[in-house]
Amino acid sequence: MWRKWWQWLFSGENIAAVLLCLLAILLLIATADSAPTWIYQGF
Repeated sequence: MWRKWWQWLFSGENIAAVLLCLLAILLLIATADSAPTWIYQGF
């Protein structure tokens, strides 16, 4: 059961999606300490 789940989780498309999410989170963390003016630009 777990093996199927891991195979599904780490299929090609899912690896790309997970990496993209991690990259976005890392970017948010990296830019969070500088003043987050880009968040409020839309308001």
